[in-house]
Parts: sequence; structure tokens; C-alpha cells
Amino acid sequence: MNILIISRGIPNPNDAQWGSFEFDQAKALAKYGHKVIVACVDTRLRMSRRKIGVSRNCVDGITTYIYYCMPSIFIEFFSEKIGCRFIAWQWRKLGEAIQQQEDKIDVIYSHYLFNSYYAVKCLQSFQAPIVAIEHWSEINEQPVPKMVKFYAAATYPQTRKVITVSKSLQARLKELFNVEAEVVYNMVGTEFSYVPKAKTDKMRFVATGSLIRRKGFDLLPEAFKLANLPCDKWELDIIGEGEEHQNLQRQIDAYGFGSNIHLTGAKDKREIASILNQCDAFVLPSRNENFSVAVLEALACGVPVISSICGGIRECINDENGILFEVDDVRGLAKAIKSIYTDPQCFNRQTIAAECKSRFSSEVIAKQLTGIFEGVVIDKTL
Repeated sequence: MNILIISRGIPNPNDAQWGSFEFDQAKALAKYGHKVIVACVDTRLRMSRRKIGVSRNCVDGITTYIYYCMPSIFIEFFSEKIGCRFIAWQWRKLGEAIQQQEDKIDVIYSHYLFNSYYAVKCLQSFQAPIVAIEHWSEINEQPVPKMVKFYAAATYPQTRKVITVSKSLQARLKELFNVEAEVVYNMVGTEFSYVPKAKTDKMRFVATGSLIRRKGFDLLPEAFKLANLPCDKWELDIIGEGEEHQNLQRQIDAYGFGSNIHLTGAKDKREIASILNQCDAFVLPSRNENFSVAVLEALACGVPVISSICGGIRECINDENGILFEVDDVRGLAKAIKSIYTDPQCFNRQTIAAECKSRFSSEVIAKQLTGIFEGVVIDKTL
């Protein structure tokens, strides 16, 4: 089967996380036996040189297409509607280039509602069924943003199938847009697996994600202060980049944790896997998640998880692999930190890793997606 994946980006040495979720699935589907193409329109505001027009490459055996003209923020500054038309024009040009060089596409698989909108509006000439997978955090915002409502009304009725990454998001789509979606959980990459942890004198906590308010990293300095652990017996690495970096560093310094809490910057997946294999607990204090890939990566390494109860977190975290607390409950977070510090051996790391692999491995998710794609292709021919 020939599958065209509509992605927000393509991972590269300068931005390893740009479209990494989509690309991991692309590699899993290719390994399962499909021909896979990944395409994106680059609308980012970046101080880096990029080729104008279509760029076709091969990355890890996957054919990729990127269209770049200029950052869309320059257009959207004047009008959001004009910005949408500008992006749509780029998608049409990219679609034409793909059709000229590739075999017939059997399924278009689009990630995020905004990309699914452009797939529906701009790629009709492919005459391929569109499967839209939803994991956009904007859908959980209260109130629902106007652009989300606009995209949803124009997109979901035109897709052949809608997928969500959690039961909670499935219920949200039903409530907001009366969409009947099927759940396909996030996939954990092959870089993440169980390795026995070496003994150390300090307990090591790790958090990963963009440094934005939604991730809740601002709760961590206060929570560790409340937990009142011996300062020479613990450390926390926060892996990621974002707009909250300076605010977080100020908090860390204000609490006197400059030697304990480290903002490491972004890391690639292999670096993150290596760090996870040497840590004692993973922390996710997020205020809004659909279904965290970062949590699955920790579980795949056998690392117990401390997490806020948001989105689909209850669908992967239980008493056997982690500790939960309420969103924004800094005292609950501190209690969980203290609990795992006091009894770090209460979780079986090998069992955690094995259970994660049985549910969220690339083989499991690729098989489930293949069944869905085959179903929509058969429906189209009937």
C-alpha cells in the first residue's frame, strides 16, 4: 500500500523533534511493508537557510517532501484568512510535485486537524481516502478556539476515518463535533528499551517537553522545595527548549536549586533514551495533554512515572507503573516525589517496560493502522 503522510515537519539534525511523532509512525509503517511518503509545508519563522519551493529527499529510507516559501506569520500578520489561502496554495503546489514523481497514492494519512484541513481542501486530485489522526492540544482548550471550530466543520465530514490518540480525546471529539473516532494510541520509538540502571548516590528525576506553560514545569521547583529532600541526594534534568526557559531558570535560582535542577536544552531521541535509562523517575506535571509520547518513552525504558491526571494519562499509568496527582496540585506533586524518593524499589522496571512494549510498540501500532487503512481502501472500491 502507498501511504502519503501529511506531517507538521521532518526531523533533521537542527530540529530533531520537528515532526518526530509522524516520522516514527512512517518508519514503523515502512517496516511493516508499506511504501511511505512524508510531506509537509514549512511555515516556521526560523533564522536558517532553506530552499525555496519543493525539496525531495530520502531520510532513513523514507521519501520526504518539504515545501517552503516564507514564514506564514508575515502573511497572517495582515489577515488569518489570507494566511490560510497562502498555506493552501503551497499544499497544492506540493501535491502537484508529489503526483508528478510518485506512484498512485492509496491512502492520505494526515496528522493534526489543521493539516487534515489542507489535505481535504488541497489534495482532492489524489482521489485517495483521507484518514485523519487527531492529537492537537488546542481541541482541549476552554473555550474552544474559533479556528478549531472552523477547521473541524470543514474537515471531519470530508474524511473517510478519524483516529484519536486517547479515549478522552475520542469523547471530546464526540462531544464537540459529533465525530465517531477510533482510538490508536501513541507509539513509542525503537530507541527506547529497558536497560538495567547502574547504582548511584543520587536519585535522578527527568522531565521532557517544550518549555511552555502548558507543560507545567513551573510547578517543579516549588514541589521539590515542599518535598524537602536532602539537597545532595537528588537532581532533576528538564530536557527541552521553549519560551519559558528564562522564567524557569529564575524560579530555579530563587529556590536555591541551581545545583539540582538543570535545563539541558533539546536532545535527540537516542540521547533522551540514554538519560532515561540512568534515571529513577520521570515527571510530567502537564496542564493539558492528549496522550504523552514522553510518558511512553519513559515507560519503555522501565522508568516509573509521576504525572498529573490530564487527557489520556489514566489509560497508560496505574499503581504498577507510576503515581498520579491532580493538575496544578503542587502539594500532590511534592507528595509523589517524596514517596518515590523514600521507596525507589517499589516499582519493577522490567515489568513496566514489558507492559509498555506489549501495548505501544511500533509493531502493535503499525498493525492497527494497517487494518484501518485497508478498511478505508476496501470501502472506497465498493
